[in-house]
Amino acid sequence: MFFLLRFKYKLLSYGSNVYFGKNLFLRKKCLSVGDDIYIGSYCHISVKRVKIEDFTMLASYVSIIGGDHKFDVVGVPMIKNKRDKEKEVVIEKDVWIGHGSTIMHGVTIGEGSIVGARSVVTKDIPPYSIVAGSPAKVIRMRFSEKDISTHSFKINNNK
Repeated sequence: MFFLLRFKYKLLSYGSNVYFGKNLFLRKKCLSVGDDIYIGSYCHISVKRVKIEDFTMLASYVSIIGGDHKFDVVGVPMIKNKRDKEKEVVIEKDVWIGHGSTIMHGVTIGEGSIVGARSVVTKDIPPYSIVAGSPAKVIRMRFSEKDISTHSFKINNNK
């Protein structure tokens, strides 16, 4: 695994206990991952900069994409237009992204969130929320406001 992380994928940084499934497409020098990361098979990560924090899981076929073509110039084919500037994607600690989901550039997925299978995330996701759909919308919160304010849901980094 060290060989894959260091030489094939050329990650910006990586922690311990990082797993990559088979047939991953990863843009070189775009990804920074923390500890205890699972990235499933057939994931596609092609944004210029992606930060994935500790204890995060990406199921199979998850895509992190961006830099869409402009389409609002009259008389110019979309393929000939310039692309939008790609923005960083941040996936905070303890996030679970379901099978086949698409994450657009410029999005931050808050700590402890769950993204349902086949969702399309186009906007920031608040911490501890469960989202699903296309575009993804908050279905409910994982914990009540009272639980979040009275308990520390900080992840124990003891190794």
